[in-house]
Parts: sequence; C-alpha cells; structure tokens
Amino acid sequence: MGIMTIRRMAKKMLAPGVLVIILAMVVVLFYGIPGFRNETYAYKGPSVKIYGKTVKDSDFNKYLSRAVQQASQFIQIRTFNEAELREAAIRTAVETVAFERELKEAGSQIKVGKAELDKVLKKYFPTEEELNSFIQQQGFSGKKELRETLAKELEYQKFVQNKARELGITVPEEEVLGYVEEIHVSHILVATKEGDQVIRSDAEALKRANEIFQKLTNNGDISQLAKEYSDDPGSKDNAGSLGTMPVEYFKSQMVKEFADAALSLKEGEISKPVKSQFGYHVIKLNSRTIPTSKEYEEKYREVENQLLYQKAVYDSTYRQWLQDIYQKAEENMEIIDPALRAYRLMKQEKWQEASEAYQKALRKKYYKNKADVYVNAATVYLKLNQAVQAIEMLNKAPELVKNNLEFQITLGNAYRENNEPEKAKELLLEYGERHQDDSSVHQRLKEVFSDWKMDDAVAKEEQTLADIQKKEEEALQRYQKELESRNQSN
Repeated sequence: MGIMTIRRMAKKMLAPGVLVIILAMVVVLFYGIPGFRNETYAYKGPSVKIYGKTVKDSDFNKYLSRAVQQASQFIQIRTFNEAELREAAIRTAVETVAFERELKEAGSQIKVGKAELDKVLKKYFPTEEELNSFIQQQGFSGKKELRETLAKELEYQKFVQNKARELGITVPEEEVLGYVEEIHVSHILVATKEGDQVIRSDAEALKRANEIFQKLTNNGDISQLAKEYSDDPGSKDNAGSLGTMPVEYFKSQMVKEFADAALSLKEGEISKPVKSQFGYHVIKLNSRTIPTSKEYEEKYREVENQLLYQKAVYDSTYRQWLQDIYQKAEENMEIIDPALRAYRLMKQEKWQEASEAYQKALRKKYYKNKADVYVNAATVYLKLNQAVQAIEMLNKAPELVKNNLEFQITLGNAYRENNEPEKAKELLLEYGERHQDDSSVHQRLKEVFSDWKMDDAVAKEEQTLADIQKKEEEALQRYQKELESRNQSN
C-alpha cells in the first residue's frame, strides 16, 4: 500500500454494515452486467418445467442474456455456441427456481419491512440528493425499483445468514471485535520519493521527521504541522487525519510498518518516526474505541451478520447445501423444448433419441435459422451412420444458416462420410474464397484440411494466410508513413 492508499483512507468511509455488501451486489448482479436489465433474446418456448411449473419465456430470455454476458468474458461468441448458452440458461433456471423455493419457505423469517428498508437507506444516503444521485448513476428507473431490488437482496442476505447458523457456520468473536472496534489516526509523512523521482535522501527525511516529532511533543498542533510539512496530499489538508475506521479494515489497508506502529500507541500518544517504503511517518493515535451498551450490541450484531454472510458463501458446507437443492430441482425438471432436450441427449450419447428430438426442433419456427441446431443434428446423424440424411437436412437449411463456417465444416464431414472427399474440399475452398481476407476463417480451414490429410489444401490455406499477413503489414507501413508525413507537415 502506498501514499494513494493513505489518501483513500482520508475520504469519508462507510462503517461495515449490511449496505456495503448489498449495494455492491445490486450493482454487480443486476446492473453491472451490460444488457441484463433491458436486453432480451427472442427465445420462444416453452423451455422447461421445474417442480411442475413452466419457466416463463421472459425469464428464460433473461437467463440466456446472462449466459451470453458471462460467456463473453471468456470466449468469442459465435452462433454455433448457442446450444451451450441455452444449456447454461437451463442451469440458471434450475438454480433460480431452487433458491427462490427456499426463500418462499422461509417466508416471514426474512421479510424486510418498510421501516427496516427506510432505516438502511437513510443510514447510507442521509440526504435526498445523495439517494437520487445513486439512483441515476446505477440506472434505476426510480426509488420504487431501488427499494424493491434492495429489499429482495436484504431478504437474500437474511436467508443466507439464517441458513449459515442452521448449518453450524460461525464467526469467531475476536474477528467480529476487529470490525466493531474503531481507530482514528492522524499522521505526517516525510517522503523520500514523489513517483519515481527522489525528492530527499533517507537521512534528510529522517532528520525532518525527527524535527516534526519534537515539535509535536512540545505541544505542536498536528493539524497545522500536517499542512506545513506532510507529503501526503490526501490527509495534509484534513489535519493529517485518515478518518475513523474499523481496526481490521485499518490493518488490511495500511502498510504493515504503519499499522503496527499505530496499533502499539496509547490514545493521544505520538510515535517516533516510523520508516516505510514511502519515507518516514510521525503518527498520532487520536482514539481507539468500542461502542458501549445498546449501540455496541447493535453494531456487534450488524458486523457479525455481515461477516457471517461473507463466510457462508465460500463455506464448503453451505456450498454443498446449495448443490443439494440444485440437484433436487434438476431431478424435478422436465425439458419441454425439443432442442434443449436433444442437446442433453447428444451429450449423453443417446444418438437415436437425440435424432428424433432434433427433427422435432427443426419443425419449430424459432430454430429454423439456428445454425447450431443444424450442426448438432447433422453430427447426430453421422454418429448413426446416416450421412445421406445429414446432407439432405443441411442442404435444405436457409441461406443465412449456410453462411456459417462450422455449418460448412459439418456438411464437409458429411460428404466425406458419404465417400465424397473432393466435394467436401471444394465446398470449404469455395467458402474460403468468399471470406478471402478473414484470417480466422483460413486458420480454421487449415486445421480442418490438416485433420482430413489434404496436404494440397493445407498448403493453399498457408499461402492465403501469408498473403493476408503481408497485406496487413503493408497497410500498417502505409499508415505509419501517413502519420510521419502529417507530423512533419505540422
């Protein structure tokens, strides 16, 4: 941690509490995912039935949207990946229904009333201006949506906390006390560097720090001395104060030498210069307090609940409980959509059943333009040694679907299985001609031709890739020359 960390500590802090986690969850789960709130996919079901109730198309579309956003962080989304995305949406549906079923059973135990919600919002947004600013920044439509979302997340947290206690998950008292006890520290930093530039030697910094220490011990005012001498811009104009914060948070955010020295002081005591990687600090412990009576009990309970929630979501016992309710929901699920059912059957290598399900899926309007369904259906046909049926089906596909590389590769495989290797090669070479400047297409074609042991086609793709690279290098050189010419003319 550096000067920037100390500077951050000087800003207003939220004490540990429910909303610290809750608002982060609201933003991440509902608003940090681009398109989650408004973008939907035009899925037409019905999809699946869980515990006898059909998942709404609108909900399944949301699960699909979430799957796309999550997958986009790891892979390049292409049309032929839609089967995996729909499978991910099924898993999300199962998990959502399973958990909501548990929440419903908990009922009044986790219900968040108006007064409780008002108290939480007032605590973290004291003014109407702050509340409205947050609503606008996070894209809520208004207070009603914020309240509904926050209430739902508070209920979710309550449920997890209750379930954690039920499963025997606990938080040690000393850990809770570390966040209940608060510390307020001020300091003056005499830096040896500013960025990468040396501004004074170690000896000079120590001498200056000792002089400051002497002034403070002779009844000097730390607020005035901080303004005059401190090299920490984040605290020098704030009387050297880093603000009040929980002890554990303080320990986690400050460099070790600084934290250890501050925690060894008595209230009002000033440290001798403490060396860190940033220079020398003269530290004053203003206060170290634990709330008393009712305030203490309330704070202890609040912190314990927060830490219990944080611990539970990573606890193996809680995670096993989650897997158990998901498994139970899976066992009580019926897949209605033939394409969803076919994909699972294909993964289970139940080829005949998968073939029949894909035939039904391709009769549905929604799947008429889905390349992945044609590709997977053809793959199943080939597993059943039915290359002719695969070729006939693929050739009947809409033109939009045919303009898909994996579709063409699958059709090529079908031709090869039908003892027409030259037709397969010609098909893919023609596709490559239509995508002459796309290096990713030609790299994939090279891999396929290599698998097919068609050395002449591999050589052709290698030449095409070399030509593309040459064109790109020439274009880059022209661009660089243009830039140089512009710079010279200016």
